[in-house]
Amino acid sequence: MSKINLDGLLLNQALFRHISPFELDSLKKEVGKMELEKGFSLFQKGDMADACFILVYGMVKLAIPASNGSDKIVELIRPGQCFGEAMMFLEEPYPFYAEALEPSLLLRLPKNALFKLLDQSPAIARQMMTGLSYRLLGFIRSVERQSSHNAMQRVVDYLVQTSLSQESNEIRLELKKNVVASLLNLTPETFSRMLHHLSELGLISVSASRIKISSVSSLKAYPQIHSEAEQASGKLTMHSASHKKSTLRSAVSVS
Repeated sequence: MSKINLDGLLLNQALFRHISPFELDSLKKEVGKMELEKGFSLFQKGDMADACFILVYGMVKLAIPASNGSDKIVELIRPGQCFGEAMMFLEEPYPFYAEALEPSLLLRLPKNALFKLLDQSPAIARQMMTGLSYRLLGFIRSVERQSSHNAMQRVVDYLVQTSLSQESNEIRLELKKNVVASLLNLTPETFSRMLHHLSELGLISVSASRIKISSVSSLKAYPQIHSEAEQASGKLTMHSASHKKSTLRSAVSVS
């Protein structure tokens, strides 16, 4: 990699926004470039964390392997994000594996070089702490959504947020449906069933990886309507069961 290219890649990363020319010159001697083709792994669960990584372009998934093949995706890494630093600080092995979901370019920052830079630059240390804090907040919000939202709410939230980020009612799923399902803590079958249900209602139309939302406001409001309908159905079922039991007790009493 040429000097100009490496300088540009480093300076374009938020983490090094306040780096000095001297620190940049020292760092670039240690930084390595890694190119991954789609489907290739960067590291495996259990590998020791001796570096952290910054994604320049592409997409990388961090996932926990499962014996049934339905690996649980922990996080999707997008361009500009740094990852692997938490395990590096703790000197622990990676609890997940990293795999490229599309052709990706990464910068590898060795542990010793990064620690030296953090000692020299409080601004970069604060920037890294800010990045870690945002990711922690993201994990907390994700857990909150998965614990308090039902399957329909999670699917609708995902579609609405994707529409907002793409600034269009005609959205393109960047990921395969089984990957989206894993992100939402759903089975692929449940995710497909939710999409089919929304499609039957005319709220969306699905064509391969493209989804057209008829009305974002109507879609956003649907989970509440769906939840109230389920509750009403549940009460009706309980009333019916109670009525049957009462009738049965009366019949037994007469006999």
